[in-house]
Amino acid sequence: MDYSIIKERRALLGLTQQDLADYTGLSLRIIKTIEAGKGNPSVATLSKIAATLGLELALKVKEIVK
Repeated sequence: MDYSIIKERRALLGLTQQDLADYTGLSLRIIKTIEAGKGNPSVATLSKIAATLGLELALKVKEIVK
């Protein structure tokens, strides 16, 4: 998954990673990990970030063919 949109949107809004952490109630480490494309954030975590940045979280379920 590409989380670059989070970093781009945060920068566009003039927020630091610490600002985003403070506004979402998440740790700075979590924000840094997500923006670096590492880790596996929960839907709840992504929802907090999306809401703070004015983004919409869209989930897509796709069938896996065996």
